[in-house]
Amino acid sequence: MHRVVRLLRRAVDALRRAPLVTAVAVATVFVAVLVTGLFAAILGGGERLVAAWAGDVPISVYLAPGADVAAARSAAERIAAGRPVDPVTGAEALARLRASLGDEAGVLDGLGDDVLPASLEVRTAGLSLSGTRELAARLRGVPGAAEVDFGATWLERLATLLARARTVGVALLVAVAVATAVLVSNTLRLAVYARRDEIEIMKLVGATDTHVGAPFVVEGAMQGLAGAALAVATLLGASAALLPRLRAALPLASRIGRADVLPGALVAALLVGGVGLGVAASLLSLRRFLRRA
Repeated sequence: MHRVVRLLRRAVDALRRAPLVTAVAVATVFVAVLVTGLFAAILGGGERLVAAWAGDVPISVYLAPGADVAAARSAAERIAAGRPVDPVTGAEALARLRASLGDEAGVLDGLGDDVLPASLEVRTAGLSLSGTRELAARLRGVPGAAEVDFGATWLERLATLLARARTVGVALLVAVAVATAVLVSNTLRLAVYARRDEIEIMKLVGATDTHVGAPFVVEGAMQGLAGAALAVATLLGASAALLPRLRAALPLASRIGRADVLPGALVAALLVGGVGLGVAASLLSLRRFLRRA
């Protein structure tokens, strides 16, 4: 325990002696972790919105002319496993269309009540997009069903876009992590070089590479943790400031909480990732120097 405390003190003293190097390393890790966290938060929020929208879009089963509405409703209720199924007559559908057109409703004057087909609306609250799609496919077996529409074509496109963005994002984030580790390692090389005499003396008296390099690795870990902690604090502050505005502008966004965009697992991963970047950068810079020593 005493050895660990002494190691930490040596690392802290070294950081104090090189404030510029420390600041540059922390800032570099901060930017990398902030970009990573922001990207993950946007993806998480987008996926939560897609899930919320999917549950608010009812499935419409349009019936063929002359279909038995009662029999169709009974079959739909069995297929929907107890989910509410509401019959909509052609007259009701026309009334809804008139209401949605507002001042332009006059274009429908002269149309009969049977111009639109009768239909069944199946509620999908709580279902995911894939679950809604599967239920819509099963509802095509309703007797008298002419067409089934769950009105989520645009949601499927958005979900596909988010999936592709996640794949591309992972590749980009790996590149950012590698670039950050290289940049920080080049920065830390300055600190290692400034203490080259101390390192050479320690090597001459028989110190192992582990003994020599341990303080530098601890320094890198502390710098990485500091940069990641600042990035996490920035993300938490931004979410606290922006989420209320998003909820006010977009009613469905009221279902999005901080845990959806910045869950605890993501926060922990960002902190661990920052420490990992700092340690990797320290090992890179130290390994190159010890090879020369």
